[in-house]
Amino acid sequence: MVQLALALLISILCLIGVSRYLKLHPFFGLLLSATVFGLIMGQSGSEILNHMQNGFGNLLQQIGFLVAIGSCLGMVMEKTGAMTTVAHKIMGAFGASRSPFAMTLIGVLVGIPVFCDSGFIILSRLVPAIASASATPAQLSLALATGLYTTHTLVPPTPGPLAAAANLGMGANLAHVMLIGLFGTLPVAAVAFLLSKRIGLTIKVQRIESDTNHFPEQHAGLSFLPLVVPILLIAIGSLPALHNVALVKLISNPSIALLIGLLISLLLIRGAQKKEWPGWMTEALRDAGIILLITGAGGAFGTVIKSSGVDSVLNELISDTQAGGTMFLMMGWCLAAILKTAQGSSTSAIIITSSLLAPLTLAAGLTQPIDLAILILAIGGGAMTVSHANDSYFWVVSQFSGIRERDAYASFTLVTLAQGVTALITALALYYIL
Repeated sequence: MVQLALALLISILCLIGVSRYLKLHPFFGLLLSATVFGLIMGQSGSEILNHMQNGFGNLLQQIGFLVAIGSCLGMVMEKTGAMTTVAHKIMGAFGASRSPFAMTLIGVLVGIPVFCDSGFIILSRLVPAIASASATPAQLSLALATGLYTTHTLVPPTPGPLAAAANLGMGANLAHVMLIGLFGTLPVAAVAFLLSKRIGLTIKVQRIESDTNHFPEQHAGLSFLPLVVPILLIAIGSLPALHNVALVKLISNPSIALLIGLLISLLLIRGAQKKEWPGWMTEALRDAGIILLITGAGGAFGTVIKSSGVDSVLNELISDTQAGGTMFLMMGWCLAAILKTAQGSSTSAIIITSSLLAPLTLAAGLTQPIDLAILILAIGGGAMTVSHANDSYFWVVSQFSGIRERDAYASFTLVTLAQGVTALITALALYYIL
């Protein structure tokens, strides 16, 4: 027991240390930590290597297509201007008086297929044109930033929650993860909206030029389809009456559903873009490759931990399933929050935490798909707690919104803390209710 606890502590500290102080990529940090853990537990070099290779390969087998296709879909949505069109239509539907709420909603929707960094860089150009007597630029920027951040950490097919689903064996139950993630999004986004509206009222921003013509306007209906269709297909596949229908089973597969969304998005390409879009795919796959390497390394680390018999030890410590589950959710949140705060990346924090906890879920009493989906919600909540100077998104929000650094700490960082705590409370409530 003591040896196991020591191995876990040293390996996690090693992971944080090499990321924070040596500035090593999380891929190498995870492999190094897995090696350290295995050596402390008395495993031979060949045993450690074998476990790492198996964990790496098995996880990529589950998630590789999803991350690659999802990344390409987000890139097409960004480059064709579909993302901007979605924003314009939502803003027009709610009007100037409700623009902070509309901005939050835009962030929530766009954050599902598109990285929050890219989404904010592009959509922040709309803020100066939208700002009015009823909404300041700071209110709109914070509402957009925190809305994007919400679904980026809570809802697949963004890489973090998607990788967590794979780590926890939820690849075949992705609809559960999406449903719980969307449900958790409601209170988290509501808190973000209310705090952004309140705090942003007192913040002055540096002048940022408006650029609403950077991307062409697209057909509104077609712009929404690549986002909506995959979600609907995955949801349909979870219906008991249709679950065994061959065609439904095929098109509701998350990889196929996302591929259909990608094919629909290609209809948005026009004019000179027809020559440019192959390059977009290359760029998207390059970004996906980095995510997959981190994900695979997380799987390698998780497999090494699992091989140590840690699940049986935890099973001896937790006798009450309900209490054990509650403790486990809080542990997942805390670990993700520590990793996020220490090394800055929400995606890495989610992947690493889910990898560490995957071998322990059975002992903690989290066996049902809905329970594991709630665990992913808790981990995602921890991974948004808190965004500060070591997070690239913090600087994207600060620089592109015109919010000064000290004000960004007092506003954006504070709101992300509140979002993370709200996600944990929601996860605990759902666990007891469901």
